[in-house]
Amino acid sequence: MHSHDHSHGSHSELVSDTTSLRLLLGIGINVLFALAEAVAGFMTNSLALMADAGHNASDVMGLILALAAVHLGKQKASERYTYGKGRASIQISILNSVILLAAAGAIAVEAIQRFQNPGPLPGMTIVYIAALGVVVNGVSTALYWQDRKDDLNMRGAFLHMAADALVSLSVVVGGLLIAWTGAYWIDPLLSVVVAVVILWSTLQLLLNATRLSLDAVPENIDLGDVRTYLHSLPGVRNVHDLHVWPMSTRKTALTAHLVVERIEDSGELLGKINHDLQHHFQIAHPTIQIEAEKHECPEC
Repeated sequence: MHSHDHSHGSHSELVSDTTSLRLLLGIGINVLFALAEAVAGFMTNSLALMADAGHNASDVMGLILALAAVHLGKQKASERYTYGKGRASIQISILNSVILLAAAGAIAVEAIQRFQNPGPLPGMTIVYIAALGVVVNGVSTALYWQDRKDDLNMRGAFLHMAADALVSLSVVVGGLLIAWTGAYWIDPLLSVVVAVVILWSTLQLLLNATRLSLDAVPENIDLGDVRTYLHSLPGVRNVHDLHVWPMSTRKTALTAHLVVERIEDSGELLGKINHDLQHHFQIAHPTIQIEAEKHECPEC
């Protein structure tokens, strides 16, 4: 005899209602800043400003991708997509990682070229614009600070904005140091440092996203603790076929077979398991199969 529970009552919407609003706000701020940079670059004939405006436009695309992931994650399950489309957030995290790696590479290439042909920054105008960029990108980074640990997709958005803030800060610091010392190599050196920081953070993001795409147990969940909890339940004699995997960057699923002494008590047991998995382990989609102690079910 088998008893199954597919708990959907505890599938509370884990994506904050403010996430989409904060992403839209970040997109709006950065579009305006990119336009301002493009206009300033055109008026001052600064290729650097025009290039940075293009770079900011690519970051806006990263935020748009993150917003698309949030939107897809909120769509309900259907006959075709029985788990919904939340897994798109994992795929978009990988795509955003690739974009960030390309940005880090572009910064490094430009820095190498400047090492070979050092030259002065195009006046203090670019320093002033970069200082404004620190403020704009700093505000944008703060918008995604609270989500960066719990949602890999939002961590990508956070890294996009943090990377831009670092680039802008390096321009400000480099411009001031060059004005003070006259050492033009400071600018490309700072660019290399920024590129390395972006590369390191992005590789971690890409590694985590790749793991989730392969159905690895999310970082915030200890499978041993989950197994120990299930074993500790009254009446449970054995736990097997335990699987935990991500449905999205925010929602986690679990399946397990529990061998119990009295299958008649399974209703109360399932209710406790569903509650505890949601509140103690952030597992929103548990599927539990109850088996009588004498029943033998081959392990997968």
